[in-house]
Amino acid sequence: MLPDGLENILEEDMYKRQNRNVVHEALTRLGVNVSNAFRQFYNTYAGPFWEENVPFELLDIAEEKNNIESYTYIVREEHGWSKQFLVLSEMSANTVLVLDTLTDKVYKVNFEGGDELLLSGELQESWSSFYDFLKDYFNC
Repeated sequence: MLPDGLENILEEDMYKRQNRNVVHEALTRLGVNVSNAFRQFYNTYAGPFWEENVPFELLDIAEEKNNIESYTYIVREEHGWSKQFLVLSEMSANTVLVLDTLTDKVYKVNFEGGDELLLSGELQESWSSFYDFLKDYFNC
């Protein structure tokens, strides 16, 4: 379910998930169902991650102070986003990576109109699935 070669790229112990319960608990609190690729990735690996292929810091689901759960709550509160969207990254040039959990598509969303396009369903996805995103992000 994960791209070939990912295990070699993330072979260091610091990326090994020690407690899978945090993933399940975070997804339950967020109220979302995610793809098998997303679930397997975060059940296996702990972030954050940084790769130059896609110049965004990919956050961990729940560990660290800044994580997918905390950033997702911020956009839900401040921008009124629905539960289907998860913020996957730190902000870079006023842009974040966002997963639509209903379609499994990943978007680059800027806060200069891109967020409105996302919410109206008019924003073109950057990756057709979380799996494809992982392949590009980790270049594997």
